[in-house]
Amino acid sequence: MRLPGEPADVILGRNPGRSPPHISLRSNTVSRQHARLRFANGMWFVSNLSQTNPVVVNDEELSAAGAERPLADGDHMELGEVVLRFHAR
Repeated sequence: MRLPGEPADVILGRNPGRSPPHISLRSNTVSRQHARLRFANGMWFVSNLSQTNPVVVNDEELSAAGAERPLADGDHMELGEVVLRFHAR
């Protein structure tokens, strides 16, 4: 969900944050701010925010902080031991 005037992005991580721009994942294997989902040009992108833990998308590591890639329907993302499946709709 996006509020009018707010950027179309969501932070995934262990830190509790205000919803909707933050989703808290309660796992010690997830960084405080682990990943960002960003919507731009009709597509969703995931980027790694952690300097110590990778984001893994379909077995491909985004290990560098700031590394970003587009997401497609059905992609699975691993943030520590938490596995999420992305659905475009």
